[in-house]
Amino acid sequence: MLRILIVEDEPVNREYLLLSLHGLGECRAVVTGEDAVQAQQDALAQNQPFDVVFLDILLPGMNGLQALEQLRALEDSHAVPQDKRVPVIVTTGLDDDQAASRAFIQGQALSYMTKPFRPGQISEELRKLGLIGE
Repeated sequence: MLRILIVEDEPVNREYLLLSLHGLGECRAVVTGEDAVQAQQDALAQNQPFDVVFLDILLPGMNGLQALEQLRALEDSHAVPQDKRVPVIVTTGLDDDQAASRAFIQGQALSYMTKPFRPGQISEELRKLGLIGE
């Protein structure tokens, strides 16, 4: 069963992700970038890393890109090998190529989903990452 971190400040989007991921794994949902960093710190300290993170870019306080950089810094400080780093799926309502580029290049995000999500898109992304079967 997957360990999934959802970082989403909009209640409707957060609930949609929770419902879409129901049955695929254990979900932890947080609202801010700071909460995401704390969740990652806790998971790594307990040696129970997340299998995937759904990360909104527009968050109150620390934005998603800053949070992503902190998530990667935590993995560095815990000596997590490159091939074991948590796959991050960036989610946004923005059509912003610059933010997407930064997420992929600096934060090593593996996927980018634009809201609103279409039916099946979430499981499609998880399949692409090899996290669930057909």
